[in-house]
Amino acid sequence: MLWGDKMKNDFRKRIYNNLSDFLSDFLSFIINSFVYVRSVKNKGINRKLREKLMVAVSGVLGCKYCAWLHSEMALSHGVDAGDIQRLLSNELGDFSKEEAIALAFAQHYSETGGRAQEQARQRLYKYYGREKARDILGYIQIIYFGNLAGNTVDALLERLKGHPVEGSNSWDELIIFLLAGPYYLGILPLLAHTLGYINRRNKRSVG
Repeated sequence: MLWGDKMKNDFRKRIYNNLSDFLSDFLSFIINSFVYVRSVKNKGINRKLREKLMVAVSGVLGCKYCAWLHSEMALSHGVDAGDIQRLLSNELGDFSKEEAIALAFAQHYSETGGRAQEQARQRLYKYYGREKARDILGYIQIIYFGNLAGNTVDALLERLKGHPVEGSNSWDELIIFLLAGPYYLGILPLLAHTLGYINRRNKRSVG
């Protein structure tokens, strides 16, 4: 290892434990990015549901970067702050059936490590139809990758503090950090600031 175990860490977020999984999901991320652009252009999924899906996955996987950014983006698209908090707390009781089925699948997909049960997939496709369900699944896979990558970046930062994550490999963490770290720690905050996604909650509470 690059750095030895100094004390047990209570870091419990799902991360990429090996580089091959990261690269495989990154390939899916690239492919799904085209699905995302097409869906946005064709307005296949409305903006509110799109961001709710992003927040729902982030609520399960706990990436602080993803949860922060997509909470701000959800607010910008008119999602109620209470709904955002419920999604971050993994609560779906107050959502309409039109949204709840997709949001429940997003949570299930995240909880199962991307290995959703066939029954859950069939329900998604049956309710929304093939094209819309594929768009929903594409969004979920995009933010799933984003959460795990962000968590792995944090895992290396924890290791540098002397708190290595149990079961994680330091070399894989380092490579993923070099690939993804600049985005989460530099580009993402700058992009969020440029697009005006900073402190929307505070602005609303003041307004």
